Amino acid sequence: MHGLRHTVLHTSGCPLGNLIPEWNDLAFQGRWRDALEVLLATDNFPEFTSEICPAPCEGSCVLGITHEPVSIRQIEREIIEEGFRQGWVGRVRPVRD
Repeated sequence: MHGLRHTVLHTSGCPLGNLIPEWNDLAFQGRWRDALEVLLATDNFPEFTSEICPAPCEGSCVLGITHEPVSIRQIEREIIEEGFRQGWVGRVRPVRD
């Protein structure tokens, strides 16, 4: 994870419209559950998207002008993994009629 606080709006790089600056800042603050709630507001399957998305948002990160861009994909992955570790997210089996 990048150590710099990053709150500049750059959501135009996300095809899902994820609220990247918001959940990134919450993760930076260690507010993982809040970060998870914000992430899940726009992404129903971050456990998949954090693995397969080519992360065009990282190329849109304005921090990359002067520093390494924020590793958004990795932060997204950490948020959902923390959700699974803490039991905030789990498997849901479909109910059959």
